[in-house]
Amino acid sequence: MILPDGVDTSEAPPSGLIPAGFIRRLTATLIDMAIYCGMCALLAYPVSRHLQWRLAFDDPTAFFDAVSNPQLIAHAAGILGLWIALWWCTFTVGWGLAGATLGKFIAGLRIVDHKGRAPIGLSRAFLRLAAYSVSSVTFGMGHLLILLRPDHRALHDLLAGTWVVRKSRATPHPRK
Repeated sequence: MILPDGVDTSEAPPSGLIPAGFIRRLTATLIDMAIYCGMCALLAYPVSRHLQWRLAFDDPTAFFDAVSNPQLIAHAAGILGLWIALWWCTFTVGWGLAGATLGKFIAGLRIVDHKGRAPIGLSRAFLRLAAYSVSSVTFGMGHLLILLRPDHRALHDLLAGTWVVRKSRATPHPRK
């Protein structure tokens, strides 16, 4: 099927590239999530270190009173905003400008557009991340397409016109 912008959603990868399988993609995602959650924890630490966490078990009412402080709520809202911005920047910059997030790079993967080009650009990366969010909030059903489709593309790949492929290795020169 050809989309209005000329993107071909056929099952053949561009330029003979090898689509990444489920295990590699899952590994890359787990690495990315570990990195992202670590950065989020670092952002939250300055606010959370002042809370008396023991109160949550000893005196829940006192704990809820403490966390109801408007100043603490404002700080928490700011941190949540930073987490969201970090999420969008990490993935759109990684996919759009570098061709892979750190997890995909470690797993030997890259993201290419429908013509096999990497990086895919910020606009396509933004579209892919929006579709990735849809894949995730549908209880992961968009991600499970990887297992059902012979081309190993998830919903967000189909909607953004992208492929997750294995990095090609340069063929070694024969020794003389």
